[in-house]
Amino acid sequence: MSTEEAKPANINHEGYHRRLEAVEDVLKKFGLEATQITPVEYIEHGPFPYNNFIYRVDLAHPFTPAHLSSSPFSSQPGTTPPPATGLSSLIIRLSNPRAEGLNNASRIENEVAALSLAHEALRRSSSAQLAELVPAVFAWQAYRPQAVPAEAGFGWTMAELRPRANLDTQFAALSSHEQRAAVIEQVADVVAALQRAELPPGAHAYGGLNFDEAGHVVSGESPLVRGGPWDGYAEFWAAKVRGQMEDAEGSPLLDGWRPGGLRERLEKFLAEGGVEKILEGVDVSKKALMHGDLTMNNMLYDSTTGRLTALLDFDWAGVAHPVHDFFSGLWDLGGGTHPEDKRLQAAVLKGDFSDVPGDLSDEDKVKWENAEAWDNALAARGAVRPSTIKGVERLELLRELEDSLCPFQLSNAHILKTMPKERLEAQRKEMQEKITKVLEKGGF
Repeated sequence: MSTEEAKPANINHEGYHRRLEAVEDVLKKFGLEATQITPVEYIEHGPFPYNNFIYRVDLAHPFTPAHLSSSPFSSQPGTTPPPATGLSSLIIRLSNPRAEGLNNASRIENEVAALSLAHEALRRSSSAQLAELVPAVFAWQAYRPQAVPAEAGFGWTMAELRPRANLDTQFAALSSHEQRAAVIEQVADVVAALQRAELPPGAHAYGGLNFDEAGHVVSGESPLVRGGPWDGYAEFWAAKVRGQMEDAEGSPLLDGWRPGGLRERLEKFLAEGGVEKILEGVDVSKKALMHGDLTMNNMLYDSTTGRLTALLDFDWAGVAHPVHDFFSGLWDLGGGTHPEDKRLQAAVLKGDFSDVPGDLSDEDKVKWENAEAWDNALAARGAVRPSTIKGVERLELLRELEDSLCPFQLSNAHILKTMPKERLEAQRKEMQEKITKVLEKGGF
């Protein structure tokens, strides 16, 4: 087999040139012309669909407020004009409707609305530097599959360019605990500010965000769960579980968990209040703006100043219990609720790091140090952290159920074709055991 034949099929490269044309068409709407359009973080032979296609655009002439005011996008909610001096470069991001597991109903609107709330929350914080972390959005277009076919109808945002030096490429190189703790303190500032974001009167339901006809931020469909918004937290969880069950039907390995009668038990769990039973004793009163993917890959960092310079990618944002940002992110900084080490997980959920195991490797010792520093940083800011959430262990059960129903590695067609059958079956059995454990906890 030749090298070319051995490469995985690139499902992203199909449409590559049409996407470049779509970016050029966006620029034309503002009377702009590019000298160079450069894909950002694009791997030519990636086997999985990208969530978004990101482009750095260098302009022949600066983008000024006059370009915006003379365009059809001059008064959009959630946007701000460029500086009077103009910008010579910017970012255009196309939202990929073929991304797996995402609801495209209002992804662009959701992200722009979340960015606007996040910017306001960080602006109101005690740190002036936080206010500058969220890049400005200058214009956007919703996804239009019926009106405009193919890539030309993709949703897009035009936003401020920030120098791209992702924190995840630099954090491991920070040699001292003090250096790592300084970064963790800054991220804790961000999380505390997001938790305190003021939700507009019309945006208190669980799910995603949108804009009403007057341009006010309101509740909307979730980018991660089909449907919504949901007034109740149990309804929100039930929709998440239902969505994963439906996705599992598309996996020939999982077959919707019908073999062995597990699907029947899951249906009974949903129909007879299983979610509500798991949530008994849990403090479900808290509600916050959720980033949805708070990982170091979505934070930019300047190693010369030791400061965060940007918080990116609100594609999965929404309104939920604050625990959800600990479910989906922060794991690479020691803040996630489900590290692989069960002893560390217990410490995180209890907020007690005094019983450090004596058999830890140097790498694991750093993980414990980071997790404790993270917990202390949130505590110092009076922020919600896993150990302060009443019933967090029961919320972890629902998180484990959702994650086990249709994991990526057991549903993606490329992985199912390439991973050894024995390994796939072992992982399927592991997920089945986790699902069964949660059902039994709920009395099903």
